[in-house]
Amino acid sequence: MSRLGMNLQWSYGLRLALRCCVGVFLFFAYGCTPNRPAPTGRAYFGPTEPMEAVVGRINANNQPIRTLFAFHTFEATIYDEKGEGTFVNGRGTINYRKPGELLLQGKKEVGNVFEIGSNDERYWLSIALGPDTMWWGHYRNLGKPCITQPIPIRPDAMLEILGVGDIDTDFTREPAPVMRFNNDADAYMFIWNVRASHPDRWIAYREIWYDRQTLRPTLVLLFDPDGRVILRAYLSDYQPVKIETMPKDRWPMVARVYRLYFPDSGSKMNFTLSDVALQRNGKPDDRTFRFPDRPGVSNIIQIDQGCGD
Repeated sequence: MSRLGMNLQWSYGLRLALRCCVGVFLFFAYGCTPNRPAPTGRAYFGPTEPMEAVVGRINANNQPIRTLFAFHTFEATIYDEKGEGTFVNGRGTINYRKPGELLLQGKKEVGNVFEIGSNDERYWLSIALGPDTMWWGHYRNLGKPCITQPIPIRPDAMLEILGVGDIDTDFTREPAPVMRFNNDADAYMFIWNVRASHPDRWIAYREIWYDRQTLRPTLVLLFDPDGRVILRAYLSDYQPVKIETMPKDRWPMVARVYRLYFPDSGSKMNFTLSDVALQRNGKPDDRTFRFPDRPGVSNIIQIDQGCGD
């Protein structure tokens, strides 16, 4: 099972975590009141493409994006476990390298507001304002019962939101995708499924809507084992990423605007990317995704400490 499939074992803890400080994560902003996706008014009942053709076109856009660097502005309204909201905003950078390395940083005049990171071995979330805490753990322990402490924002979940991941063309391998077409939204809907910890059923853990004409993702949903939405993200305002070795009309497209909503807590986050490129000044590189020895916060919580690491 993939790392993302294993994370389903963790999602009950995530629901509890999201009720507390949903922290400052990846790309955020206040946004308007979130609503359920509605029909676009352009219902389509014409011919559609088979799943293998749709996946081939999606991968043709995403596969050239092996790394990504961008600046971003963010705003967020975050609610804690008492229902008290906090508004934060600022600027930052994002570094990404396939398949699972991420460093998302947000800053204000006072310094770092948050940092979300992931590399091959560890994940971490550091929030300087408010909680003044860093949470971290080892990927090898995901899904183990020894993890008893939640983390407000899972860095691996942030990887799902970018919408530039490659889709495995072995449609029987977990997480296994299925596709259906939504006539009212004029969109292909992919749902990824994994086998539950109880072997009597399968679980849907992620859903992505792709516009039929452009095949660009417009909506990403992440689920808990009971099928409840734990994170909803709307993607828009696609821009090309320059690749010197490719003709301009084939440059891959990446969303610039992300609107996130966490239903359990009511927290809302939006972020807008700018100056998106594969790399800038040599970053990201191997040093970019190093685990921070000095996170700049007062409290450090290893959430998998009970696993013997």
